[in-house]
Amino acid sequence: MKQPIVVFAALFLITGCATQLSQTPPAGMPAQVMAAGLQVGNHWRYAVRDGFTNLPRGTVEYRVSAVQGDTVKVEVRDEGRESTEIYTRDGNWLSRPATNMQLFTYSPAYRAFAFPLASGKTWKSRVTATDPADGRRFPVMIEGAVLGWDRIKVPAGEFDALRVRRFVYLDYWQQNVRGQSVIEENEWFAPAVNQVVRREATSKYLSYIYGGSRPGFVLARGRGRDDGGRQRHVRGGGGRDDGSSPTFIQDDWLIYELVSHSAR
Repeated sequence: MKQPIVVFAALFLITGCATQLSQTPPAGMPAQVMAAGLQVGNHWRYAVRDGFTNLPRGTVEYRVSAVQGDTVKVEVRDEGRESTEIYTRDGNWLSRPATNMQLFTYSPAYRAFAFPLASGKTWKSRVTATDPADGRRFPVMIEGAVLGWDRIKVPAGEFDALRVRRFVYLDYWQQNVRGQSVIEENEWFAPAVNQVVRREATSKYLSYIYGGSRPGFVLARGRGRDDGGRQRHVRGGGGRDDGSSPTFIQDDWLIYELVSHSAR
């Protein structure tokens, strides 16, 4: 089971390092970027598009509604759907959907960032995720790295940002249906707005339903709905061609770009 995961991690690594980023902060930027310090009333709105087709996928808006100690409550509006997510003051996840999956709670917090951020910094974190729907618990491993400085243009403007990349191994499973998910998350954190101005996230999961080397496409699982997106499945490798081996299924690749914000 582990060999295919190693292969896909290597593929992520190759695609993620195609461009060498500057390790030196641009003029006016600090050598170390401190935590944002979220406040009630902060809000960010992102345009979402499909990374495979470049087609628009609507907008999503985040608004801080409460801050109590180290806990931040964020209201999310996603194409008419409303939900609540919980973060630490420095933006790490306590209750939030995993990439291309449902909402989970995390203990300790899912370490999306390791402040202060600086070029070349790396971290590893192991957390336990809980599915609120049935109480099941399972391990999550996060490997994060700050790749360097990038000048990024989004609808809200042009920003100097640190690019943060995470590889995530999420051991959620359903018997005879699916196994581990392998996730890549790239985020551009801009000190000028104390927030991420661009996010790219994609994943693959091990399927026991689409086994073997069956050609064609399978329905993608996109943002909690079946909207007709179709993506090619990729064989996990190491098995036979008779349908008996599990297969890695390519899930959605979504790109979020900042449209508007409140900066404090």
